[in-house]
Amino acid sequence: MRLTIFLSVLSATGLLAQGPPTITGELKQNYTRTKDVLLRAAAKMPEDGYSFRPTPEVRTFAQVIGHISEAQAMMCGGVIGQTAKVEANKTAKADVVAELKKSFDVCDRAYDQLNEGNSMQVGGTGFMGGTMAGRLYGNLMHDNEMYGTIVVYLRLKGIVPPSSEPRGR
Repeated sequence: MRLTIFLSVLSATGLLAQGPPTITGELKQNYTRTKDVLLRAAAKMPEDGYSFRPTPEVRTFAQVIGHISEAQAMMCGGVIGQTAKVEANKTAKADVVAELKKSFDVCDRAYDQLNEGNSMQVGGTGFMGGTMAGRLYGNLMHDNEMYGTIVVYLRLKGIVPPSSEPRGR
């Protein structure tokens, strides 16, 4: 009787239904979080901030976002076997964000098709080759590296980055 009640409580809270964590599940969860903060960061930067360049030697904010878009289209497009093109040289906020969303559409398809059964499937060549999980992990690493760069741009403009906002928003 106690076991039945315990299992009922676990099922009701969703803990039993979740099962043990998987590498692909965690990869998808981290991608979703990173996608969220990147999109929110792009939205928080005002239009005039898209031409902001902290020093003459570095990219403008628009160029950083464009680089993310281009890299995602290439990496995730390679995983799904689709040549995806984005225009990384846009400068207006609305255009830059539209290209970023386009690259996320490609990555959404790549991460959605990832599962435990195909995660070790090898594809690609050279630096872009490896297992499906490894290639998507590489995309996630690059996205997080670029988010770190974006945080500096936002802070220099007096904007609180999405990952530093109070929880519950």
